[in-house]
Amino acid sequence: MPKNANSEGSIYKDKNGRWRGAVTLYCENGTPKRKYLSGRTKREVTEKVNKLLNEVKYNDYTEPSKITFYEWLMIWIDMYCIGQLKPSTTVNYEAYIDRHIKSSIGNIKLCDLTPLMLQRFYQEKYKNGRLDGTGGLSAKTMHNLHTMIHTALDKAYKMGYVNRNVSDLVTVPKIVKQERRFFTVEEQTELQKYLPDERIGMAVLLDLYTGLRMGELLGLPWENVHLDLNGDSYIKITQTINRIKNPDRNSPQKTILFFDTPKTKYSIRTIPLLPEIAEKLSQHREKQLHLISENGWKDTGLVFLTSTGTPFDPKNFQNAFKAMLKRHNMRIINVHGIRHTFATRSLESGMDIKTLSRILGHSSIQISLDLYAHVTDQLQAEHMENLRTFLK
Repeated sequence: MPKNANSEGSIYKDKNGRWRGAVTLYCENGTPKRKYLSGRTKREVTEKVNKLLNEVKYNDYTEPSKITFYEWLMIWIDMYCIGQLKPSTTVNYEAYIDRHIKSSIGNIKLCDLTPLMLQRFYQEKYKNGRLDGTGGLSAKTMHNLHTMIHTALDKAYKMGYVNRNVSDLVTVPKIVKQERRFFTVEEQTELQKYLPDERIGMAVLLDLYTGLRMGELLGLPWENVHLDLNGDSYIKITQTINRIKNPDRNSPQKTILFFDTPKTKYSIRTIPLLPEIAEKLSQHREKQLHLISENGWKDTGLVFLTSTGTPFDPKNFQNAFKAMLKRHNMRIINVHGIRHTFATRSLESGMDIKTLSRILGHSSIQISLDLYAHVTDQLQAEHMENLRTFLK
């Protein structure tokens, strides 16, 4: 460790007029070593010098040359992610680190990491990154991985551990927009005929007329459902449910169902219900209370439960939905396609894009426009066709 008593710092302007600072560190073998800092203003450099001197004084300083990329990522997770980010985000970051970085570029010294090393890492993961050995990571996953790495390296740069953020100089695979799959009017009409007799029927029906994300749908509590059969009914979206890696590394249970806040602040919203949907929800609640009483289940307070009275695992709900479509010989789409179906029907029914964006919980109208351009383009063509009446 550095000898705290002998550390000293200085601040000066170099020949190019840039403010610089230097701190002399005395290592264990007594050989002096100077660490240089830079900044745009004298105040910025002074703060960096004082911060470093304070770290040395209280033995908090670690030589950047001794920290590996993996070690820095774990420091970053513990110091700047836990308690600051959503738990599900932190858990996902830890999974990226453990599954993809630790055994590949994790042992490289943080200060030795180069853009070329990181670029090769990205290319390898994009080609062969899947853990089951069936190919590479998706472009979206690569972007999520890059976001994590860039943020961690940016903090390392600001802390003075590296001279630049090498992730600024790499190229990430482009995300190719996938076709949005949704039910046609005819398919939706057919599907709704089967729902009354299906165990997940009420959940699918509610989603068809609210456009909830799956985690929002399955995490919806009755306390957020306001039913007024003679007035206005609505639901409030304030929580989601997802399966994530267990944060408790000592637990034998590798994953857990986790209740969390919605995706963004814009996802916390109130959605009005059609009277017909409110009536069916009321009937659903009566049936549910009877089952809870009859089977001695614990009332979880959730609107939708499994056949054993427990919260729905999103993966199991996805499988149940696809199995239902298969039983009725319908085109197979995933649960998120119900959300797209709601958005498509809403626009076709004349709902303006701003209102739709708020109901869907998008952070901007542009997101809604980009996602549903196929619908808005078609509607524009139909509206333009209506102008022909003035030519007659």
